[in-house]
Amino acid sequence: MDLRKRKSQDKLQLALAQHLQSKTIDEITIGELTKTAGVSRQTFYSNFDSKQSILLNRIEKLFEKTRCYFESLVPRTDIKRSEFVELGMHYLLSECEKEKTLMCAAFTGQAGIRCLSLLNRLSAKIIADRVLLLYNYNFDAKQLDLIADFYAGAMIGSIQGWLLDDSGAKDMESVVTHMSQLMSRGLNSFIVRYED
Repeated sequence: MDLRKRKSQDKLQLALAQHLQSKTIDEITIGELTKTAGVSRQTFYSNFDSKQSILLNRIEKLFEKTRCYFESLVPRTDIKRSEFVELGMHYLLSECEKEKTLMCAAFTGQAGIRCLSLLNRLSAKIIADRVLLLYNYNFDAKQLDLIADFYAGAMIGSIQGWLLDDSGAKDMESVVTHMSQLMSRGLNSFIVRYED
């Protein structure tokens, strides 16, 4: 991607984040976004199909960074499964917190449905790589789909709950701890069941 295109996308993402401070995504017009970003309507449509696609673009970048982080942890056999999940989830939530307003919109509504699909693919890749390395166990496609669906659903639900919590009752550290326990225990029992 050329530098000019990336700058235009960044401007539009920042404009959307700014407007999401006071409006829902449905209330924001393309005209408002382009005016705030200082770009033309033509530039908007040469970069994005819709306001939702701005969110999806941002989510795809976030998940790609998260996948790279997880992949850097995969070969580390000194990290237990719960710690592996905890480190990865901490990274993901820390990145979400940097752009909390944009992430709230990205993990909910129409974008949230697509986000779930992207999260499912991320989960499947990470789980398959890690389990194969640690246990020399290769899930078949059906097993992996089932596990990835479960974890993607649990992750998106937990992240949504944390992002949308205005009371402050759900701090990032406790969400990370609960998610890592849920995910590692569930995967432990699944592997043991198939090893018997």
